[in-house]
Amino acid sequence: MKAKATPVSGGCLCGRIRYEAEAFLDRGYACHCSICQKSTGQPAEITVLIKAGTLRYLNDVPKYYVSSSVGKRGFCSECGSRIVWQASDPRDDWMTNLCVGSLDRPSEAKIACHMYADTQLPWYKLCEDLPKFCEQDFDAMMEFIRVDQ
Repeated sequence: MKAKATPVSGGCLCGRIRYEAEAFLDRGYACHCSICQKSTGQPAEITVLIKAGTLRYLNDVPKYYVSSSVGKRGFCSECGSRIVWQASDPRDDWMTNLCVGSLDRPSEAKIACHMYADTQLPWYKLCEDLPKFCEQDFDAMMEFIRVDQ
């Protein structure tokens, strides 16, 4: 799918980290995996993919925690705000995503699907009319969110 990337800016709660990137604001998703739940302290993490190679930090950079064999999560070492998820393999840079709450204009992001819906908390309802992918649907899930850049 060919999608249009939009220039975005954002940062953490304390302002120590600021960034600019090009994001696919209409291709956001809610990830319900247990790692996202634990790392955010929330029932899901809402993110948007960015155009590969466009993320640029303007002052400080995130501290990273390797949360799985496939990726790491970047956060502010001062205030703890989650900023970014990046793939361990540079060939998968297309999967780099920003936390919607870290965007300066989060209201511009739109959710397109749910990921790991098999671990969605039963009482957490959000945009229930959107496509839902479970862990066993991994390939279809990746195909759905992948954008031609």
